[in-house]
Order: sequence, then C-alpha cells, then structure tokens
Amino acid sequence: MGSYQITLDGLEARDVAADTSTMRHRIESLRERQPTNERELIIPTDTPHQAAGSGEIPEIAPDELSVDVLRSAVAEHGALLVRNLFPEEVIAGFPPAIDRVLDAVDLPPAEKKKLSNTYFSPPDNLVSIMPEGPMELAALRVFNTKVGAVMCPEAPSVAEALLELFEERGIKELITEYLDEPPVLSVKKWVLRRSVLPVEEAGWHQDGAFMGTDINTINLWLPLTDCGGETGAPGMDLVPQRLNSIVSAEGATFDWSVSDSYVTDAFNGNRPVAPVFNTGDAFFFDHFYLHRTQFREDFSRLRYAIETWFFGESTFPKSQIPVAW
Repeated sequence: MGSYQITLDGLEARDVAADTSTMRHRIESLRERQPTNERELIIPTDTPHQAAGSGEIPEIAPDELSVDVLRSAVAEHGALLVRNLFPEEVIAGFPPAIDRVLDAVDLPPAEKKKLSNTYFSPPDNLVSIMPEGPMELAALRVFNTKVGAVMCPEAPSVAEALLELFEERGIKELITEYLDEPPVLSVKKWVLRRSVLPVEEAGWHQDGAFMGTDINTINLWLPLTDCGGETGAPGMDLVPQRLNSIVSAEGATFDWSVSDSYVTDAFNGNRPVAPVFNTGDAFFFDHFYLHRTQFREDFSRLRYAIETWFFGESTFPKSQIPVAW
C-alpha cells in the first residue's frame, strides 16, 4: 500500500474547479443510462435465508481480504468486517473535513449559493439530475441535516480525494471483481456522516426496501472514530444473518422499516448485536442486510463515518442517481 493521506492541507490544496468539473462529468455521463435486468444477480432473491453460521459477523485482517472472502462472507453471513483496513493516520483529515462540509451546508441559502470551496461546491447539474428538481434536492438536504449527513458529491474535492484513497487501497479493483463489472456510485447513497446527539431511535431497515432488489450492490461503511459497544459513540445495531429478501414492515413506523418486535421474534433467536468498530475498519454489507444506527440514550461522543454504496454499472437503482467511477 502507498502513503496517500487525507489531511486538511492536502484537501485545501486541491483544484476545486477541476474536482467540481470531474464530479459533474461523473453524474452527467450516466444521465441517460438505464439499468438492465439481464445480468445475473450475485445472490438471487429466491435463495432461502441463510441460517447456518448465523449470529456471527465474520472478521478478518486487511491481508486476508480478497474477492472470494468477501463473496463468501456476504453470501453466508450478510456482511464482512475488515479490521483496520484504513490506518488511522491515513484518514485523520476526514472528521474535521466533515465538520467543515456540514458547517457549509448549514449556511443560509443566499450565503451557500455563493460558495465554491473545498468543502462545498455542488456541480451545477445536481439540481437537474433530480427527478423532482430543486424541491427534491432541498428535501434531501433537510433530511440529511436532521441526521447529521451530507451527500459526498456536494463536496467534490472531498469526494475525489476519497476515491483516490479507495483506488490506492485496492477498493476499486475489489469491488469491480465482486460485482463482476465496473462499479458506479450514487448521488444519494454516498454520504459523509456525523452523528447527532442525543441519538434518536432510528428504524430497523434494509436499504433494498427503498432501492429495490433486482440490483447488485455492496456498501462500504467506514467508521472514522471508534464507535459501538461501550465506546460512548453510536455504532450500528445489526441482525447477524444472511437475508435474501425484504422482510415484513408490519407494525413498523414506515413501509421501508422493520419493527422492534419483528426483529426480536423472527430470526430464530438471532439477537441483534452492536459490535465495537475501530477507526478505519471497513464494514461491507449489501442491500438485504438488516441494521439501524445504534440506539441508546447515554451516548456522549460524536461518531464520524463515510457510507459508500457501490452498484454494478448494469444493475443499479436509477432513483438513487448513478455516479460514474
């Protein structure tokens, strides 16, 4: 591995106009692309839920990571945790960068409209790419602000630096092999996160409930701070079992979420777990994995993270707006 590091000085030395132009092209190049249902799904939706080996979240070291290991873990357990894939000193600049991005997003609209800097420079096609135009983008920003998040493409210099880091650490090659085709990202599902305290109880969900199921996906959730367990910062509550379809929303608050009672009763005694995540771990899972932000009332530390969903370039949810890589 190389010595690429994310620092504020490095981010602020980038060419913002060039990064914004690149992000604009990544979005624009897929504007007319439509997904196909001709490609075989990695895990067919008619495959029975995996119960064998349930209750476990497989963990490996970085030197054990390969496409075969990733495929096997996701197919059998629903997820894979790679410990310390990104050394802490390599990603140390991301949390303060996320603070600056969120500060920019919080500015009044008139001030925000004048910005074009390292931390906020949305490409000019971000509005027109939204099916419902400005209203949809505004609604997304309101929702994300409420949960302490911002879409990566709104900060192209941060996003492009992240992609460079992913390439150096072998993530692009790994994901391409996993999906068996070049990956695309997503405007809506590529997100910088800083938890909001106190933590509100979030709904259990599978991302496929609103993205669709006839897609090939893998998510890389990258914690930028120690979190989960008894660290004082919220991690994730997880159902450690392979699922191959969308489970019932009966009794849940939303039609895309799952009730606490269902989670408690439906998985053969597989109780939810809340693992401790270390700064720089990589947690991989797909659109059927059942999870939520870890909920407790006594969290006192902020959790920073980056969520990056990857889709096959021929099987992707058009509604999430594909981004070329």
